[in-house]
Amino acid sequence: MEIKIGRSARACAACGQPFVHDQELSSLVRLELGVLQREDYCLPCWQKERSFGAFSVWTPRYYDPAVAEQKPEESFSPLRRLFYDAAASDERPEAALAFLAAQLLKRQKVFRLIKESAGEEDRITLYADRIGDRLIEVRDANFTYEELETARKALLDRLAALETPEQPQEPQNGEAETASTDEH
Repeated sequence: MEIKIGRSARACAACGQPFVHDQELSSLVRLELGVLQREDYCLPCWQKERSFGAFSVWTPRYYDPAVAEQKPEESFSPLRRLFYDAAASDERPEAALAFLAAQLLKRQKVFRLIKESAGEEDRITLYADRIGDRLIEVRDANFTYEELETARKALLDRLAALETPEQPQEPQNGEAETASTDEH
């Protein structure tokens, strides 16, 4: 006997209400005339009596591929912001910072590697930004270890500054101004 259980229905078998992505359902399979038939119900319509005589009963979550495949826009991505700021500069320390940020974004799968090519002076890497649908060209100008270490420290400092909101600094114990009062 070949058993095939299809995908869940798009709407409840009882009330006809369409399911939404990640909604919990109650599903069952019945054997009718030698064929397995699947029925999906929303939780308000599910009744335990429906499971009597069922071949199998389970509670899946509705998966809507159209909703699941949408890429949510990131409203705040400090690493991407730092990369684009550093990539806009022509200075060598900023180029090193952009290089390191691009490597991190590649590891996070925000940037997708398209092509690497080696030139006479430097290596050029072409990335696709998955969120912004942009092509990005990043240069590795044969940075020294010291340049990369300085860029790493600058990157960490800038990320820390972006991710933690500035808090007002309170005066320390000897810095507080004291109001003098005249006693008469």
